[in-house]
Amino acid sequence: MITNRILEIILGLLGFVVAPIQLITTFILGILIHLTFGLLLFPLSFVWNILFLYPLIGLSYVYEKATILRAPIAIIGIPIAILGNTYASLIPSMGDMKNRCNKLIASESFPYTWHYHRLSLGSIIIKFTNGFDNLLVFFDRIKPSDVRWKYVNNIKRANNI
Repeated sequence: MITNRILEIILGLLGFVVAPIQLITTFILGILIHLTFGLLLFPLSFVWNILFLYPLIGLSYVYEKATILRAPIAIIGIPIAILGNTYASLIPSMGDMKNRCNKLIASESFPYTWHYHRLSLGSIIIKFTNGFDNLLVFFDRIKPSDVRWKYVNNIKRANNI
């Protein structure tokens, strides 16, 4: 839980820097995506998956299974989660808020990204893992005024949580 709180504090501080830049990059990349008829979204999503999502899921899985490695995994995973969250914030959603929320929550929920990923896929077994309760605490910290709140509620409802 400490790793997630550290990540939350760092992302909150970086939000002041990222928010103004986000307006510019979303506008410019939005124009480029329209000019390419949406084809630019494929390489952007590919980069997200390869550089951020898969490493976060893998590190999160090891964080769950090997408790002795939690400190080194946190040291490696927090920068990846920060960069992944910043990347997801800077690319435009182009009307697909579900995908954007998924990226943001996956990066912000580290070291419970593996739990979140399995839950979003509808895995029932994930509810019996050690970190699942911490993922629910993370979900409860999302405010109803946040865009991600509706998405998280849909996942919780779909999995009877």
